[in-house]
This record gives sequence, structure tokens and C-alpha cells, in this order.
Amino acid sequence: MATITISLVNGVLTLSDNGNTNASKSEVVQWHPGTGVQSVTSVTVKASSPNTTANFWSEPPAPNGVNCKGKISDTASGDWIYTISTNVGSIDPKIIVNP
Repeated sequence: MATITISLVNGVLTLSDNGNTNASKSEVVQWHPGTGVQSVTSVTVKASSPNTTANFWSEPPAPNGVNCKGKISDTASGDWIYTISTNVGSIDPKIIVNP
């Protein structure tokens, strides 16, 4: 499972993977609140994502307590740009699915 911690550092949201997650097909991804962040409220696709996102998730990201969790499809490929929303703001990182 890929776990990404989201923290607030000097008023800026930062990610434990610097905003570039390398993940495998069928992998579960979890977004976890860190310092200064109380909850992850949503993870949504960005219209500017370079690849189709219709079949990216087999289990779309959804709140799981203070975390958010989703499972990548076994047919996903390429890069996917998304928005993480938290109780203190949002950030637009990327997931890169390993072939």
C-alpha cells in the first residue's frame, strides 16, 4: 500500500512523496493527514490529467476516517493528476502507474 502523508509546512501543503507517487496496478493508495492537517476530505481527478481516468480506479478514493483511500485498477496506465482536498486547503499532485 502506498501511504502519502500530507502536512502543512509554513502555510503550504506538502506531501511525503513530493507530489509524485509511483504505484503499481491494483495497489491501494492512502492519503493520511500529518502535521497541521486534521483530515483528508476528498481526492478527485483533474481535467488536465494527461491520460484517460475512466478506468483508473477499481475502488475510487473515498474518505476512510480522517484518511482517504482508493485502489488503482489492474488495467490503469500512465500518469494521473488529481486534487487532494484537506481541511486547510488543496494540492494537485500526480500518480505514475508502473507498467
